[in-house]
Amino acid sequence: MRGAYTLFLLLCGSTCLLASVIPKEEILGAVRDFQQSGHAADAGDFTHQASLDEHGRFHLLWKFDSETITFEAHVQTTGYIGLGVSPNGGMRGSDVIIGWVKDGQAFITDRFAEGYFEPRLDAHQDVELLSGYENGTHTVLRFRRKLRPCDTAEDREITEDTQRVIWSFNDLDPLENSLAGQNGPHVLYHGSNRGSKSIILLQKNPPTLDIQDSNILSFELTSSNVLVPEKDTTYWCNTMRLPRLDRKHHIVKIEPIIQPGHESLVHHAVVYQCKLGQVPPMLDGGHECYHPNMPEEWGNCNSIMTAWAIGGKGFTYPNYVGFPIGSDDDPDYIMMEMHYDNPDRISGQRDSSGLRFYYTPIVRMYDAGILDIGVNSYATHVIPPRAESFDSTGFCFGLDPYLQELGSPIKVFASMPHAHLAGTAVRTKLVRNGVFQSYVGRDETYDFDLQEIRLLDPEVMVQEGDQLITECTYKTTDRTQATIGGLSSREEMCINFIQYYPRMKLTRCYSGLDINQQAPFFGVYYAGWEYPFPIYYPDSMVNQTLIDVINQHPWTNEEAERFEQYVRNTQVFSYTVPEVNDYQLIDQPADPTMPNDNSVSIPGC
Repeated sequence: MRGAYTLFLLLCGSTCLLASVIPKEEILGAVRDFQQSGHAADAGDFTHQASLDEHGRFHLLWKFDSETITFEAHVQTTGYIGLGVSPNGGMRGSDVIIGWVKDGQAFITDRFAEGYFEPRLDAHQDVELLSGYENGTHTVLRFRRKLRPCDTAEDREITEDTQRVIWSFNDLDPLENSLAGQNGPHVLYHGSNRGSKSIILLQKNPPTLDIQDSNILSFELTSSNVLVPEKDTTYWCNTMRLPRLDRKHHIVKIEPIIQPGHESLVHHAVVYQCKLGQVPPMLDGGHECYHPNMPEEWGNCNSIMTAWAIGGKGFTYPNYVGFPIGSDDDPDYIMMEMHYDNPDRISGQRDSSGLRFYYTPIVRMYDAGILDIGVNSYATHVIPPRAESFDSTGFCFGLDPYLQELGSPIKVFASMPHAHLAGTAVRTKLVRNGVFQSYVGRDETYDFDLQEIRLLDPEVMVQEGDQLITECTYKTTDRTQATIGGLSSREEMCINFIQYYPRMKLTRCYSGLDINQQAPFFGVYYAGWEYPFPIYYPDSMVNQTLIDVINQHPWTNEEAERFEQYVRNTQVFSYTVPEVNDYQLIDQPADPTMPNDNSVSIPGC
């Protein structure tokens, strides 16, 4: 009978559940704690938690070690609950767990969704139910599974990539008590009680920081009631003076201040340091970035201080690193570049979002730096339409002179991959002597709407002679025209913001594609540099632009792959800040030697 609160420890075999009863005193104590908490999820020994739906009905807690992940679901139902890991946010191909509590006994099943219908039981039940109970309104289940399952055909591996977590529940338990049959107990349709959420499940926990400490100070940089233009994409810039300090301080935490209701409008913010000793023009309310009327001096604010993007919760520096302000070597002014994404071109929206900075006079061991690496975001970065997968590659050629000046290697402790709507994966490879060493930030299931700064564990050392190669994968099956590099969300970027110590002078390190290196693929031998690249040769095509020709090309997946390989073998430009770029073409390095992933066995399988 529902409401007989009994907890069980259940171990799932391939077709049965074995139960042992937990002492009654522990059961009643757990239920009392649950009821007194007002059904709020108590984090207890869990390190992470998230509300999967906007109404707070499905709350998930989790923790992980090197081999397993443990979940605890707190759900506002007395029926079944479902939790899954999906390849794309839908049901098809999802690894699904369905559990419930009936007559005081907890059950769990490991399933696989072949489509938009009831998931079938896995041939191997690879989830371990640790406990479960319910009261009059909520069900709580705790269970554990391997990160790398033995059943690779039906269970999805949980990695450090963004995971599409799907959830569901129903007010009724499944209709059978046995696990007989292919589908086990019949699970009724969940109706509207379902959804998906992108989560980085294996995110390293941020360091703790007591912001109430008297040594922790703060300041804010926000837009000032900006009237967001009635257009698809706007980059809005605003300058401000940093706090006047009599000695060096360290910024130790940064968090977003997003105006309520503008969570989708405010896409990302980049904060730049302005040129040392320069007082940039201060305009009331700011000005549209990259506009002809933008103050010329703002162009000298080009060294990145920090970055935040949609979905990010903020960032706390490791306790031995801080971003320096207040010394003679640090600028007095900064500029914030805010990206507003307004695809519906809504008029009359005013925004006062921004960032809050926490800083301290207690200087830490290392000064942090941030380095922006990848592909230069110009229209010469061409991505074909109708492609299931297309890779672009950027190189950091200018690293060595700055490492030599620094006199030591750097250690990268965090990264934030960045692409736009067509991006599906971003990865940066550290290559030494032609051999892949490690990833310096990687997300093979990138989500445009979740761009978190990710702490690296372990940190990655980069030394003189190393190569940093950033690759982005795009999917354009829903597009009929080429996508180009640029600032708009409908255009593309391929960037990784990496944070490291000790700080060097280099802040940007890109490679750029030359349009006339790509043009011969389309039978064009000389085109102008300005978009849309007017064709000058051959004579038979002078009344066309290269973009017209690219859009008229008969694109297929095979043609996109052929173009990808063609571009990978062209020469590229090197672009660094600070530096005078000579725009000489450079051969792209060969693909590095990669490890054989199939040689790594799965523990316990």
